[in-house]
Amino acid sequence: MQSATLNTKVVLERIDSMEKELEFLKRDCIHVFKPSTKKIRTSLYGNIKGEDVTEESIERAKQSLFRNMEDI
Repeated sequence: MQSATLNTKVVLERIDSMEKELEFLKRDCIHVFKPSTKKIRTSLYGNIKGEDVTEESIERAKQSLFRNMEDI
């Protein structure tokens, strides 16, 4: 009888340990795979100070960013 009680106690301790480990794994997975709360902007409105975003301002930005192909 003493042996059965000891075995039950050991098994319950192992189960408790496994439950704790599963909780830690669950918490880690939630932090790693948590969906991004960062909002994706669909518009540039308000991101450029001092002017509105127009086709002309986009073209000027492209020209200042990329060199002419004639230089190559």
